[in-house]
Amino acid sequence: MTTRDKETGVVLVNVLVVLAVAGGLMLLLVNSQDAVLGRVSRSADASIVEQIALGAEASVIDALRRDLDDAPEIDHLNEAWALGVIQDEIKLPTGIFSLQISDLQARFNINQMAAITAGTQDFARRLMIALDQPPETANEIGRILKAVGPVQYLNALSEFGISQEAINAMAPYVTALPINGTINLNSVDPFLLAVMLQNDSHASQLVRMRERQGSLSLDTLLGAGVLRPQNSGFTSNAYRVDILAEAGSARLQVQTVVIRRNDPGVKSVEILERRFVYVGPDGGGM
Repeated sequence: MTTRDKETGVVLVNVLVVLAVAGGLMLLLVNSQDAVLGRVSRSADASIVEQIALGAEASVIDALRRDLDDAPEIDHLNEAWALGVIQDEIKLPTGIFSLQISDLQARFNINQMAAITAGTQDFARRLMIALDQPPETANEIGRILKAVGPVQYLNALSEFGISQEAINAMAPYVTALPINGTINLNSVDPFLLAVMLQNDSHASQLVRMRERQGSLSLDTLLGAGVLRPQNSGFTSNAYRVDILAEAGSARLQVQTVVIRRNDPGVKSVEILERRFVYVGPDGGGM
């Protein structure tokens, strides 16, 4: 990250703190009964962390939307939009703050097996073998999803007889998304990349190039003499945002899943899911 990127991030979080403190005081003055989150304390500290976290979330959504216009052909976390909002843990006047982003298309979307093809089934079987799981599990998952349709969470497969051991083995490399999309070669784990390419040497070569250059493109693969594997690409439209905000006695963790849509005539960023964990003065959840 450049000095300018770091300065931009610090300016962003300082602005969020000022706005949050002002908003928290206003909430107290009017004794509002409609807090942003009804399940958290009405104290000034709780109001401040809520607004810091939701303000930071809004900044990520805005950055992702702008990226659809600025650089829609490639996505990675070394882009300007990401460097401008990602923040390692720092100490602000109010307390600790951090913001991290995870690319959910770094993993295989299990819901693609609801409309299974020979190529998808073959990949899923190879993945199971690499994970030391029975390859027949892939066939079983395909039959389940063809019958019931997409699932919201990977763990939901346990309700249909898929063993928890298999689910736990898949979890670092497999997800369940509501959108179609390829695995992003700019964020995929080296292990999963090797399974996709069926060539450990090529996978290691691409990882080194990605680390050196910051990203991969089709030209990069062609220059390296590597064919782009099936179900792969260079863009992502599903992300998880993890925010930690602290003010006085209040500490709030927010995890938000956002989905981008870049369809003809429609460009948007939508919140698919948001989870809050509010930690009170005693360290317990509230």
